[in-house]
Amino acid sequence: MKNGIKTLAMWLIIGVIFIVVLSSIVENSDAKLKYSELIANINSGKVEAIQIESDGKMATVTLKDDKIKKEVNIPDMESFMTYTEDFLKEGAFTLEEKSQSIFVTILSLLTPFGLLIIFFIFWFFMMGGVGQRRRSRKQNHVIWKKQSKNDDTSRKK
Repeated sequence: MKNGIKTLAMWLIIGVIFIVVLSSIVENSDAKLKYSELIANINSGKVEAIQIESDGKMATVTLKDDKIKKEVNIPDMESFMTYTEDFLKEGAFTLEEKSQSIFVTILSLLTPFGLLIIFFIFWFFMMGGVGQRRRSRKQNHVIWKKQSKNDDTSRKK
């Protein structure tokens, strides 16, 4: 039973580490675009499509020349929408809002709680281990007393 719980705890740790590494790799991609470059590309007509994330802080931009998707941080969504309103009416590019996947929602909720759960599991094991050591010391003390009583009774005979 103890080995099964330790194995489960180890797999939880490996899973959390994998999630953290995966999110850092995805976040550090080379396809970044500055907001000022986005505005310049909109003015020059190089933007084909913009897909805004569900939180409104990031957008994925597809340029006509490259057909490469690049990410850009949107500092203020209201001012961005006001600025691009005329370009959208002209049909210069398409704009859509991306809905957040349920996997990302669960992952964002799981990561902080997962770290807490792992902390409590190890705390439980460590405290349980200390308690077992204390019990074994008490048991040894009781056994020692019994042995000494037996020795005393054998000496009296």
